[in-house]
Amino acid sequence: MRSSRTLDMTQGPVLGKLLSFVIPAILSNIIQQMYTIADRIVVGRFAENGTMALAAVGSTNTCIILFLDLFYGMALGANITCANFRGARDAKGVEKCMHTAIPFAAVGGVIVCILGSLLIHPMLRLLDTPDALVDLAALYMRIYFLGTPASLIYNCGANLLRAHGDTKRPMYLLTATGLVNVGLNLVLVIGFRMGVAGVAVATVISQYLSAIGVLWILFSPKDEYKMSFKKLCMDKKMIGAIARIGIPTALNSTVFTLSNTIVLAGVNSFNSAIISAAKTAVTDLSTMIYQVVMGVYVGCVSASGQCFGAKKYRRIDRLAFTSLAVGSAMLAVVGVIYTIFGRQLIGAFNNDPRVIEAGWGALMINAWFYVLYLLTQIPLGCVRGMRKSLVPGLLNVVGICLPRILWVWFAFPVHRSLTFLFVCYPISWIFSSALQWGYYFYVRRKILKSDIKAVSEA
Repeated sequence: MRSSRTLDMTQGPVLGKLLSFVIPAILSNIIQQMYTIADRIVVGRFAENGTMALAAVGSTNTCIILFLDLFYGMALGANITCANFRGARDAKGVEKCMHTAIPFAAVGGVIVCILGSLLIHPMLRLLDTPDALVDLAALYMRIYFLGTPASLIYNCGANLLRAHGDTKRPMYLLTATGLVNVGLNLVLVIGFRMGVAGVAVATVISQYLSAIGVLWILFSPKDEYKMSFKKLCMDKKMIGAIARIGIPTALNSTVFTLSNTIVLAGVNSFNSAIISAAKTAVTDLSTMIYQVVMGVYVGCVSASGQCFGAKKYRRIDRLAFTSLAVGSAMLAVVGVIYTIFGRQLIGAFNNDPRVIEAGWGALMINAWFYVLYLLTQIPLGCVRGMRKSLVPGLLNVVGICLPRILWVWFAFPVHRSLTFLFVCYPISWIFSSALQWGYYFYVRRKILKSDIKAVSEA
């Protein structure tokens, strides 16, 4: 189970191994997000009536995430379960986990494709999507959902690779398919003038190429993972082990996304394509910051999962605080870049001055306060690596979702602007980080006491 491509996070210098894991993970996340960024920029700048097209594509994001959250959570559950087996040097457990996770993801992708296609219009109505955007948004989603089986297979496969510390090959794979996506966007939108349909088709093709690539890596006979199509199964015990982590994680993500639908409803209440387009640009640019946090988070999940399996609990503390220092430094660099070039970056999506000014203040809030979100994700990732998922999810509901809902319902009506609406994000991160760190220290102390007791009794 060892090779030059994988990382054993249970020994050696924490900083060096963390950087070797986190940097490719962040780059992978950013490249994957470039699928979306490329869609938005091309459709906003080159489609007929770009402002409307950009607003329509942006209005689909929350709907799509709601459908994908469950199986993305299960993919993370597979990551943690596999990392625990790897840390414990349990080769049979690793093999069974990997051969169960892939077919489970494929089945889940088909389910999401069917349900998503059937519920497009009810979801758009639920989110109070402006009437002028509904048809374009529905067209984009209808095509996008055709790619969900491939999307879930890729994410599951990439999480399995990351459980072994292999983050470089997912990055290389996404670089290649991301370039394909950008090229297809330009051809289909500019050359064939397909508008939102063109960017959706480009994304679906790229998703299937990513899925084929990750399966090629996992099932290559020359690779150390030695997966075989003959060994694919739906092992009930392994699905249960994955689900014990994945389902609470997924439900937490779903509730988190639902809280964002409240924010989206606040945006839609302006009933303005200008505000919707600005929100789309700011959200996509903020998602690039989010990918930095998620790279650190996935590093905490995988590394703490290996350390937990190897019973090296004190090493998880070093991992947590090193991750905080690394992530904060990276976010500071991004904040400076966005402060200097923020207006130009928003203008890359749509050069309407009204869109740029509407989004500028909201972008600055996220550019400089996202470090508060990092503070919530580091303890959350470490605790989930220690197979604790339900309570952290509940704490997120209380710490993140509740403050956002209260802000939109009671504070936002007093001062209606996109910038003031986005203030709900840092406020919620402050509450959540306090709760997550408190729970992290509680779990860590409890596990250490249990381990000391077990050693003394032996």
